[in-house]
Amino acid sequence: MNPEKPANVTVALDSDTYTTFQEASEIVSKAGIRVPTNQLVQVLINGEMSRLSAHKIAQRFLKSVLQQLGGLAENALDDEEESAPLPPLPASAKA
Repeated sequence: MNPEKPANVTVALDSDTYTTFQEASEIVSKAGIRVPTNQLVQVLINGEMSRLSAHKIAQRFLKSVLQQLGGLAENALDDEEESAPLPPLPASAKA
C-alpha cells in the first residue's frame, strides 16, 4: 500500500451527484456515525483509485468530454479495452 500523501482538491459536483452524496451521508448518520459529505467523496475517490489505472482514468475522462461534445461514436472508448490507443480529440474540441 502506498503511503498517504495529503492533497487539497476542490471538486465541483452536479446537483444530482451532490444530492446522492448527501443522502449517503444521512444513511450513514442513521447508523450512528456522523460523516461529512466531503469525506464520502474522498472515500469513493480513494476506492476507485485502488482499482483504476492512469490509462483507464484518462479513457473515462476523454469519453465523458467527447459525450458532452456530442462527437462520440457508439462504443468508441470501451472501458474494457485498456490497451486500446486513445482517439484524438475532434478539431472542434481543441481550444
